[in-house]
Amino acid sequence: MPASCQFAIGVHTLALLAQSPDTFRTSSEIAESTMTHAVVVRRLVASLQEAGVVETQKGPGGGVRLAKLPRQITLADIYRAVETSEPLHLPHTPPNKNCRIGHAMQRILEEIFDRAESALTEELACTTLSEVLENAMADQPKPISTV
Repeated sequence: MPASCQFAIGVHTLALLAQSPDTFRTSSEIAESTMTHAVVVRRLVASLQEAGVVETQKGPGGGVRLAKLPRQITLADIYRAVETSEPLHLPHTPPNKNCRIGHAMQRILEEIFDRAESALTEELACTTLSEVLENAMADQPKPISTV
């Protein structure tokens, strides 16, 4: 089962928007930067809008832009807005309750998975979109000098 890349695309999208926070960007512009389909971007934007992270405007000159300052948006905000599934999953079929190990396994794994997800969101809450943008801008390739 493939891992979700919604979070990574969400961070990329918002970093792009944070570059010029007052400018509306189209889903096509964002899709070009993220190398994904504009439909995927629109779905992602809908989740981010529902979470209050972005705002949209229809019509000519419309698109999407940040609804908050980049320093007010944490990676945990983005994660909670766009990830629709848990990072760790239990099987759809519960284990055999008559098995000595199986009868306790679901409860044990649920506890471990809950702690792991809490640790993940706590870590993501330590980084703002502003910091991501600063790091991205510092990582720009140097222009090649023509002599």
